[in-house]
Parts: sequence; C-alpha cells; structure tokens
Amino acid sequence: MNKMRPLLIVAIVFSLFSCEKENSLENSQNVGNELIVGVDCRIRKMVYTDTATKAGLGSLDAAINSLDRVTKITRFDSLSNTIEFITAPIYSNDTVFINPDEYFVVDVNKRISKLHGLIDPTDPFSLQFDVLYAYSVSGYLGSKTYALTTDPLNPYKRVDYVYTGNNLTHMTATDLTNGDLNVDADIDYYNQIIPRRFLYIFPDEKEYPYFSQFYNYGLKNYNAIKKMTVRYYDPGNVLRDSTVSNFSNYIMSRDTYVLSVQMEGADQQSIPALAGKLSFSYHCR
Repeated sequence: MNKMRPLLIVAIVFSLFSCEKENSLENSQNVGNELIVGVDCRIRKMVYTDTATKAGLGSLDAAINSLDRVTKITRFDSLSNTIEFITAPIYSNDTVFINPDEYFVVDVNKRISKLHGLIDPTDPFSLQFDVLYAYSVSGYLGSKTYALTTDPLNPYKRVDYVYTGNNLTHMTATDLTNGDLNVDADIDYYNQIIPRRFLYIFPDEKEYPYFSQFYNYGLKNYNAIKKMTVRYYDPGNVLRDSTVSNFSNYIMSRDTYVLSVQMEGADQQSIPALAGKLSFSYHCR
C-alpha cells in the first residue's frame, strides 16, 4: 500500500493537470478558430504585423469600461517604441469630448450624430467645423455634411455612401463650393464570410480614423471586406492617385468574430493600421 501511494498521487496530479490543460486550451485566445469570443462583443484592439518578417508594426487600443464607454484610445508605433496618439474621452450627457476643443454628439440611439472639430487640431484658435451624420431608415450611415461652425447653412463638403444590400459598396466625397469630386471609392466583399461586428469601412475618413472603430456609426457591413479601391482627384475631377487594398486569409472564431485578416497592398487612411496581418481583440459586455 505504501509503495502504491506515490504512484497514485502521480496519477491524480497527472489527471488534474490534463483536465486543467484541456479546459485552458478550450478557452485560450491562442487556439485560433476554436475560440469562443462572446455573445455581445466589439473590437477593442487592433494589432498589425509585417507578414514577411512577423515583426510588430503597431497597435490601436481602446480601454472600455463596464458601462461600455471608451475611456482611452492609444496608438502605439512598435518600430520606434513610441505612442503616436493618445486621448482620454470625457462624457457629459450626450457629448463625448475627445479633447478640450473637439467633441462628438450622440443621438437617442447612441449613434454619432455630430462632430465638432478644428481645421487644424494643433491650433486651438483654428477655424471650427461641424459634421452632421445622417442615417437611413434601416440604420446605416448614409451621408456626412461638413460646414464651418460660423456658417452652418452653407456646407462645404458632403460624403455620400451607397449600399448594395447590407454592404457599403460605393462612396463619394464632393466639394460643394465647386461641385468637384474629392474622393470616391468602391468596396467588394466575400459573399460567404459573414463576420460579427467587424470593421466600419468609411473610405473618406482621414481626420479622425482612430475613433471610427470604437463608436457607434450605425449598422456595420454584413459581409467581410475583400477589396477597397480609393481614388483621389485634383480640381476638375482629374484623377491624381489611388490606393488599392486586398483582404484575405480570414481567421474566424467559432462564433464568427474575425481574429485576424491579411491586408495587402496600400495602407488606407481610413483604417488606422499599416498593411500586413491585422489581429483583433474584443471587449464583451
């Protein structure tokens, strides 16, 4: 009996270790498509790495509290080991101050309905502007209208979004002072990939892209993005440049959240990440 006791103890320990290992693997965030993310979750962090060298390029991270409010947004440059951008939003009723001079306003549906900003965010005495967000009856962002705060009845820019089914497929940004096209874009999707609460795709967004993934801009696209082509124009609708990005190798959780995707080709100003492998972490309520 005494000789058997050490063996029995070893067997019990091994059994417990095996069970613990099995359970930890089932819930590990490194298991790839075996992961269960959760029922009500949204993106809280995006990490981008070089696909060739596997070196980290950077990350965009949001701290989200128990009230589902974003309390901090940080963009980190892994190559230089520096913080590129950081802000701690302050909430007051229906207003979200992203700094002392700029803020978002939310509507009764908790969607962003207005942005108050500065033409030059580095200068507190810069001209101020307002962006009004209009949503379709079905709940998608349909347009954005820009006007100087001092001249709200004469908007100077308008962005229109066109949807095919439940996916944003075309966008135009027009200079209303002369009718010229500033930017337009086309987006393609994978019909067979249906992710839960994935990226917002607003190809015109360049001034405030760090906020677009963490606040509510209406319903998101139904399918996973496959390709985005953005074209930039000089006055007179003369094509100046274009950026094309392709998305592939989607890795999904078992409950269809995107864990990672490969973004190849050009960087996109509206997606706050460099081209490469994009990996996602989620905040769940």
